[in-house]
Amino acid sequence: MDQAARQALVARLLMQHRAALYGYIFACVRSHPDTEDILQNVCVAVTQSIDQLQSEAGFLPWVREITRRRILAHRRSSRRELPLDPELVRALAEAAERVERATPTTEQWAALTSCLEQLPSESRRLIARRYDGSGDNMNALAQEFGRSVQGIYAQIKRIKAILRECVQRRLAAETMS
Repeated sequence: MDQAARQALVARLLMQHRAALYGYIFACVRSHPDTEDILQNVCVAVTQSIDQLQSEAGFLPWVREITRRRILAHRRSSRRELPLDPELVRALAEAAERVERATPTTEQWAALTSCLEQLPSESRRLIARRYDGSGDNMNALAQEFGRSVQGIYAQIKRIKAILRECVQRRLAAETMS
């Protein structure tokens, strides 16, 4: 990968995960100016050591470890506060990772959107009605679509399976390319 492509990759990944990193740092230092300073230091460190990154999928754990070390270094050098227990920082990092795993990525949303567009119009309409907040009443949905409640549940289950498989195929194809 050439220098320009590497810089573009670093910039994209840092922007994609900026909010999660900022929240993690702020939870540890409780100061916006210090959070900005640490985040800036993390960005510099990531930019300088991007060649160590094995894959784009491993970016977040890798940058989270760099961030954890920068937080600990900041806490050791800060005279106005006592350092946080390193185990607490580690626990916060693990909690941030769990939140990140539970949050769909941009790639997952893009894949889902594309897969939704491929559905037949009636299936798209059913999914939209079911999950836009107005389709909470399954009896009303069944009446609107001229099916039984069980039929609506079965169709939604089939559509979700189709979408899951489609998203998995798209994400696998992205990681292969």
